[in-house]
Amino acid sequence: MNVSTTGESRPLSYAEAHYQESLRIARKRVKDIRSFYISASMYAVIIPILWVINLSTGTRLWAQWATIGWGLGLVVQGLTVFAGRSFFGTEWEQKKVDEIMAREKLKVVSSEKQLMQAQMRMLQAQIEPHFLFNTLANIQSLINRSPERANLMLDNFIAYLRQSLSASRSQEGTVKQEMELLRHYLELIKIRMGERLQFGFEVDPALEAAPLAPMLLQPLVENAIKHGLEPKVEGGRVDVRIAREPGVANGANGAGGQMRLTVRDNGLGFGEHADSAGTGVGLANLRERLAVLYDGRATLTVADANPGTEITIRVPM
Repeated sequence: MNVSTTGESRPLSYAEAHYQESLRIARKRVKDIRSFYISASMYAVIIPILWVINLSTGTRLWAQWATIGWGLGLVVQGLTVFAGRSFFGTEWEQKKVDEIMAREKLKVVSSEKQLMQAQMRMLQAQIEPHFLFNTLANIQSLINRSPERANLMLDNFIAYLRQSLSASRSQEGTVKQEMELLRHYLELIKIRMGERLQFGFEVDPALEAAPLAPMLLQPLVENAIKHGLEPKVEGGRVDVRIAREPGVANGANGAGGQMRLTVRDNGLGFGEHADSAGTGVGLANLRERLAVLYDGRATLTVADANPGTEITIRVPM
């Protein structure tokens, strides 16, 4: 175990752990080889002595049993030591252990993904009625004093529900579907907030058909409005950008590399709201969902946009 200069233990890095495991295997192999050579040397010395004793006594032959028994044991020991990839070798055993562990890990990951999808549907079932009642109440309040705005709000609300229902039933959507859902959602909020809310989208057209987990960006946009823009007297702006990660090689068909999804607002930012620091429950749940959906290959970072907050998600393509 490595110890830091302060006397506290620290976890081993992957390279250090891999080196120590390789060192342990190498030492065990050397011990096995030495043990085989000792056994072979003893066989070469003791068996001839036994034959001399047996033949000199002139009695019935018995040395052949020791020769055969010990010899077979020596052959098996040699196979386990030197026939690494055969049925008798430790490499074959390790290979089988790795195969079994890989299958078990695949089962665990599959179960985690199913659980995450179930949790997402349950969360949507909890959130959507609350959003539904608030929106219907806003529409009702606008019917008499502003029928045109009520009509516009109702149109966006129907489109949002249609898109949200489709997303909740699918395991994978597209960038274009996610953008349509966000647009209808922000149009609804804008009717309520008026000129206090401005928003924009900047999406690489080549990525519109790219696969993307559904309802991935909406929690970020909701947080930006709830914690950044709504508490701000003059309101503000939220922008959503989706692009390829610069410097990442892409395949000829556009596959491979990373996609960068950014939600940025000019609201209150870190200083005015604790959840903006990236430690809130919503962001923690989103990090867990990303880890399961993308097998640990996706990242989420939170930065101070000064003013406001910028949250960036990177997912493999």
